[in-house]
Amino acid sequence: MERKATTIVAADVAGFSRLVARAEEEVFTRLRELRLDIIDPAVVAGGGRIIKTMGDGLLVEFPHPMAAVRAGQVVQRAVHRHEAGRCDDNRIRFRIGVNHGSVLIDGDDVLGDVVNIAARLETLCPPNGICISRSVRDMLFADTELSVCPRGKQFVRNIPFPVEVWQVETGVEDAGAAVQPGSADRPSVIVLPFDDASASGENSFLAEGIADEIINELSRFRSLFVIARGSSFSYRGGEKDIRQIAQDMRVRYVVQGAVRGAGDRLRVSVQLIEADTVEQIWSDRYDGDRASLFDFQDDITRRVVTRLAPEIGAHERQVSRRKPPENLSAWEMCQRGLSEMEARTIEGIHTAFDLFHSATKADSAYALPHALLGQWHSMRIYSGRSSDPGAEMLTGIYHARMAIRLDDRLETGYVALARLLTIRGAEADARDALARAVALNDNDAAVYSAQTFVNLFQAEPDTDEMLRAGLEAIRLSPRDPVAWSFHWMVVMALWMRDMELGENVREHLDAASRLPGAEAFVHIAVAVVALKRDDQPVADRALSKALTIRPELTHNVIKYSFYFPKWPALVAGITVQLDRLVEMGLPPR
Repeated sequence: MERKATTIVAADVAGFSRLVARAEEEVFTRLRELRLDIIDPAVVAGGGRIIKTMGDGLLVEFPHPMAAVRAGQVVQRAVHRHEAGRCDDNRIRFRIGVNHGSVLIDGDDVLGDVVNIAARLETLCPPNGICISRSVRDMLFADTELSVCPRGKQFVRNIPFPVEVWQVETGVEDAGAAVQPGSADRPSVIVLPFDDASASGENSFLAEGIADEIINELSRFRSLFVIARGSSFSYRGGEKDIRQIAQDMRVRYVVQGAVRGAGDRLRVSVQLIEADTVEQIWSDRYDGDRASLFDFQDDITRRVVTRLAPEIGAHERQVSRRKPPENLSAWEMCQRGLSEMEARTIEGIHTAFDLFHSATKADSAYALPHALLGQWHSMRIYSGRSSDPGAEMLTGIYHARMAIRLDDRLETGYVALARLLTIRGAEADARDALARAVALNDNDAAVYSAQTFVNLFQAEPDTDEMLRAGLEAIRLSPRDPVAWSFHWMVVMALWMRDMELGENVREHLDAASRLPGAEAFVHIAVAVVALKRDDQPVADRALSKALTIRPELTHNVIKYSFYFPKWPALVAGITVQLDRLVEMGLPPR
C-alpha cells in the first residue's frame, strides 16, 4: 500500500443512542438535513472529502490541518444555531477529533494510527468542541486567531503511548463538559502575556512565547484550573488592573512577568499575585544568554512552572487552615489534610485521614481525596507506623485505583498506585503506573520522588537511578512542603550504595533535618552520624528532636518496623550507635 501525509477528522453525535431511542426517524431526518445544509458544504469549501459515514459519525480527509479546523469551527457553530430552539436534552451535538500524519491508502479508504488517534480524540472531546493532536497543534502554532487550550497527555484505548491532546475553542462548547469531575473550587490561574521591557520591542516574541509555554505546562497540573491562551492573551498590552482581570475571568491567582535585555544578556522576572488582595505571594528572576534563546525559553518555562504549582498549593493550605472546618469545600479539605499530614504528628496524621474521607463524601466524583488516601496509607507503611502493612496496602491500592477511575489524567493517583504496588512487590506494574504519571506531568516533583520510592523497596535497588530521581525532585521543587523527603531519599540512595551512613550523606542529611516536617528518623540519622564523629552535643539535640516529633519512637521501632528489603542490613551497620542512643534516652521498646 502507498502512504501519504494528510489530515483526518473523526466526528460523531454525542449521546446518539439516547437520541435515537427517543425519536429514531426524526433524529435521522435532522441528521440528513445537517449533512446537506451545513456539513457537506463546509467539507467542500475546505477542500476535503468524506471518506465514510458510520451511522452517527463521519470520517473526513482534509489536505491541511488549518482547513480541517476551520471547517470544524464552521460546522460546530452552525449546528449549534440550528439546534438552539430545541430543549437541551434533544439537541444534536457533534464531537470532533483532528489528527495529521502519514496514512496508508486502501482505495478510497485510509488506514493506520493517524486514523485511530483521530477517533480517540473525538471521544475525549466535549459536545460542540474540537480536540486536536500535538502534530496539528504544531502546524497551527502561528495562527494567532485560534484559541487552543492544552488538556495534557492521555492514554487511550489500543494506543500504546500517551497522546497529547489540545482543545480548540469553538465558542459553543457545552459549559463544563471538559472540566474535571469534582473540580469545583480548584484554584484558578490566569497567566498574562509577559511585558517586553525593551525600548525597541525586540523581545516581544520571547515574552509571549514564555507566557504561552507556561500556560501549556501549568495546565498539566490537575490541581489547577488554568485559563486558556486565547482568553489570557486578550489582555495583551496596556495597563493591567489585576482586580478587574480576576473579576472578569473569575480567577484566584494572576501570573505576570517581564523580559528585559541588555546586549547579549536577558532577564525574565515573574510574579504570582493573589487576586483578592493583590498581594505578591512569590516572585523570582532568571538570567540567560540571547545566543541560546530557545534553550533559555525552555529552561525558564520549566523553572517557573515547577515553582508556581507548589507556591499556589502552599498558599491554599494556609488559607484552608484559617477557615472553620464546617465551611471547607472538598478541595479545601484535601489542602487542610495535606497540611496536617505534612506535619507528621500523631494527631495531624489522624486528622488528615478524617479530612480526606470527608472530602470523598462531600464530592463523590472527586478523584484527589482518593489519591491522597492512597498516599496516606503508603506513608503509614514506609514510615513504620502501620500495625498491619498488608491490610493498609490493599486499602491504599483501592483508593489509588478509585482516583484513577474517577480521573485518569490525575498524576497523583498514579503516583500513589506506584508507591503501593512497589510495597506489594509488583515492580513492573509499579513502573507502568509511574510511566503514566511521568507522561501526564513530568513537572511534578512527586513523580520523581515516587521513582526513588520504587527503588527503595527492591531487593537490589538501582541506587544510581534513585539518586538521579531524588536530585531531580530537589531541582524541580526545592521549597516543596515535603522537600525534606527528597533529600532523605538521596540519603537512602547513598546509604544503600555505600552501605555506610556517615560523612558520605552529610550534605543531604543536614538539608533534610533543617526543613519543616522532617520525619523523626531523619533526626535519628543525624544523631548516628554525629556519634560517629564524636559530636555528642549534636547527637543529644537530634535525639531530643526525634522524640519530640514522635514520642512513641523506640529502639525496637527503628529496628523492626521498616518494610523495605535492605533495612535489616542497613540497621545492622549502625548497631553501635543505636545502642549509644538507648544509653542517651531512646526507649528500648
